[in-house]
Amino acid sequence: MLPNAAGLPAIPRWSHRDPVEGGNPFSPFDPRFEAWDAATAAAKRSLLVFDARVEETAQITLDPATYRAQLLDLAVGRFDVWARRGLAAVSGDDGLQDYTQWLTGYVANWLGYVAETCPRVEVGTELETRLTSRAEHWSGRARAQVAG
Repeated sequence: MLPNAAGLPAIPRWSHRDPVEGGNPFSPFDPRFEAWDAATAAAKRSLLVFDARVEETAQITLDPATYRAQLLDLAVGRFDVWARRGLAAVSGDDGLQDYTQWLTGYVANWLGYVAETCPRVEVGTELETRLTSRAEHWSGRARAQVAG
């Protein structure tokens, strides 16, 4: 089970900052402590690779459709990096339930964050659809991990 799962933050950010504030949520005596640290380091490396790829392909544009597509890809990419890291916290059915709850909150927080930070970009329901699909993907990965 995730420590304080109901209150574990899931704060979306465009930067590399961690959406789970306060550092590693596990006690150093919990076997997930090291797994979380390793998964966090891997997430940060993934963000560097992701950003390098974005820099190569991103366009500075005034075209709203191109900008919208870039924004959606960036949000979904960030979501995936941190959702993947969250798998390090999943062990057993309690952890699976907590992780699924965290993913649901993370989707909701991303929707609010994009609406607040990019109010003039019309994303419609596409961001919600894409993030919900990714949350279902990561929940499925977590279920498979628990099933062994």
